[in-house]
Amino acid sequence: MIKAELLAPAGNFECMKAAVLNGADAVYFGGGAFNARRGAQNFTGDALREAIDYCRLRGVKTHITLNTLLFDGELAPALDFAAELFRLRADAVIVQDIGLAALIRRELPELCIHASTQMGVHSLGGLRYLEERGIARAVLAREMSLDDIRFLHENSPVELEFFCHGALCMGFSGSCLYSSMAGERSGNRGTCAQPCRKNACVFGRNAGRDEFALSTNDIAMLDELGALADAGVCSFKIEGRMKSPEYVATVTRIYRAALDGETPPGARGELFSIFNRGEFSTAHLHGDSVTTGHVGRAAPDRELIARAHESVRRERPAREAEAVLTHVVGEPIMLELTSGGCTARAVGPVCEPAKSPLSPEKLRAQTDRFGDTVFRLTGFRSEGAGFAPASVINSLRREACAKLEQTMLAEPREKKPIDADTVKRHIEPCGPAETAPLRYVRVRSGSYECAGADLVGYDPVFPADVPGDIPCGRLGRVLILPNVIPGEDALEAYRRLLADGMFQGVEVNNISHARLGLQLPVRIAGVGLNIMNSASATEALRLGFTHIMPSLELTRRQLAQLAEGFGARLIVPTYGRAPLMQLLHCPVREYRGCRRCRGKVGMLTDGEGRSFPLENVRFPNGRCLVRMLNTAVTDIRAAFRESGIPAYAEAVTPEGCEGAPVTRGHWSRAVD
Repeated sequence: MIKAELLAPAGNFECMKAAVLNGADAVYFGGGAFNARRGAQNFTGDALREAIDYCRLRGVKTHITLNTLLFDGELAPALDFAAELFRLRADAVIVQDIGLAALIRRELPELCIHASTQMGVHSLGGLRYLEERGIARAVLAREMSLDDIRFLHENSPVELEFFCHGALCMGFSGSCLYSSMAGERSGNRGTCAQPCRKNACVFGRNAGRDEFALSTNDIAMLDELGALADAGVCSFKIEGRMKSPEYVATVTRIYRAALDGETPPGARGELFSIFNRGEFSTAHLHGDSVTTGHVGRAAPDRELIARAHESVRRERPAREAEAVLTHVVGEPIMLELTSGGCTARAVGPVCEPAKSPLSPEKLRAQTDRFGDTVFRLTGFRSEGAGFAPASVINSLRREACAKLEQTMLAEPREKKPIDADTVKRHIEPCGPAETAPLRYVRVRSGSYECAGADLVGYDPVFPADVPGDIPCGRLGRVLILPNVIPGEDALEAYRRLLADGMFQGVEVNNISHARLGLQLPVRIAGVGLNIMNSASATEALRLGFTHIMPSLELTRRQLAQLAEGFGARLIVPTYGRAPLMQLLHCPVREYRGCRRCRGKVGMLTDGEGRSFPLENVRFPNGRCLVRMLNTAVTDIRAAFRESGIPAYAEAVTPEGCEGAPVTRGHWSRAVD
């Protein structure tokens, strides 16, 4: 038996019931807005309380998703929703936005927070950030290896949650703008259109109908649960809030059995039948086992579907109960039930003498008819010798069960009032910039022309081997850290660079790396930190960042609003190809073999003939991070200057932009 939580998805009440009645220890679901699966039915109004009560009564925890990035106008409603979840006694909220997490911690300190996988935590620095802010658990990135997980567990008290089954995103979670730039449907805001599941090719031609170079196979950790638990995973998460109740029932049942040490014969075949995208993988657990080229298929037989339906027909008795039946002649018959520290009593008619007294065994058998309730009788005692009719016992049992359920649910807490002023109290603006924006040029090669640059940001292809002739701006050089740095040995290469005096600043693109470069005078929170609102900007400055690059998903109006409060610290990206995806599985290597790329990997072409450049970072541990860049170059330089947005600097990333089509990104196109 493996002692770990099994966490199942619930896109609607049918899925929730399927999860609970098939053995989930906890479920996760959304409450309408502010969650990364807005396409699911989710739970609102009375349905939200009913869902939480349904789970609590059965001893199942509820983790509610608040895992999207927020605009300023959404901060107060999202915090108010968190207050409502605390009132309803939800067990935890899952959060991506660092600003919202900070607001919850300050206003609702008793509410348990889990860091969403969208936060991108994948190293010890990320866990230390969570620990310092009272965030109890990290939903780790799917790209973690078993050794990585063990290292984190051995060096941090933060709980570790890990996906054990379901869909695997090709891109690193929280760092994907593909859907956003392709059609205003943002994966960071719960409306991803999944363009990565469409046709794509790495052979330099338009993708064919059967080519899916970004569509990965699903993961199945069924045989890895013991190793993962030994490495420190305390919660195994099943993906699938958009999946059917039959899927949830089947996958939950099988993983429940596996954790209990009773994996059923043919389990992998059942998992494959209920839904698959080709052969299952273990992602990066033992090295890269990901493959692409897959589309989703489900082919369950009638027996599997029937079993799923049958699993939800009867209640799963989850609560142990003890009963005391009092039947003293001349006094009211009473039944007292106790479960989980709660007690309920039902009182019946006055007890009459018994002509032939029933044995304690028969009285117990009559009491132990809980039927379709959550209780199972584990202890029984009878007191008295009077006549206790079966009909009376049945009536008392039903009444006592109903009362016990209400007692166990408890009344909701009083809700803390939240409004816009509540949020404003925690915002610490620094005001707009008072001079024309400086120029921050971001480059990858030492030979690129950077004349007139105030700051030069260098993004090394080989962080372990950096040339000494990097251009320097008027205010110095900045080392750009990638969104993902896999492994402590890779991190060490960046630590050495930041300590050798070559750089006067650092640009950080993942919360896991927020501690790096603390000694440097310039510390930029890059676009990878997803600064989308005033609360996250405040949190970045509290972390010690001197400057902020806001999210590429903000419009002109939203940038202007942010600049009114933080323009003195804002560096606005105005030119360059937007990074759409961050890949730790290289599609070129999969289809064409490793080409030992030195910065330029090639092109990925979709079914419509659009080409997306691929570039890489090669880490000293032999791993590569491949970035897929936008097919068009974002150019808002003129529009930004004409707008008069009072920002500290504008950032340009000019390499590889020659001859490409131009877009203004989200300058005037808001994301959903």
